[in-house]
Amino acid sequence: MFWSVSFFLHFFWEMIQVPFFEGMTEAPHGAVIWLCTRAAVGDANIALFAYGVAALAVRNLFWIQGPWRSLALGSFLAAGLLVTVLFEAWATGAGERWQYSESMPVLPLLGTGVTPILQWVLIPLVSFYSTRWMYRGWLKKEQ
Repeated sequence: MFWSVSFFLHFFWEMIQVPFFEGMTEAPHGAVIWLCTRAAVGDANIALFAYGVAALAVRNLFWIQGPWRSLALGSFLAAGLLVTVLFEAWATGAGERWQYSESMPVLPLLGTGVTPILQWVLIPLVSFYSTRWMYRGWLKKEQ
């Protein structure tokens, strides 16, 4: 459930940030959707990995359903941000996967775009609340 919610929200974010990447506004619509879908799958996989890191940190696979501990949330955000910064550095550098457009604000020391960083702060929080809400509704329905 968490992966699916995360995928949907990351796909929405990827579509919104299209103008911040070179060549995306001129690309055919189908190509943009395909690229954003692939990116959202990667983002959802990173989210699942980061969720696992947090689960290991607090030794609770279902930590999202209980009261959030700062260790769980901090581990999740740190893992997601670390993977994002490393992947963005590779993708815009040696990997030559994409380039930022001139409209992308970039963090001075890291060279990482601001929108990918914001993505890994905002989307996880919305994913958490959405997944919690859906899961708790499902539990109430089962009772």
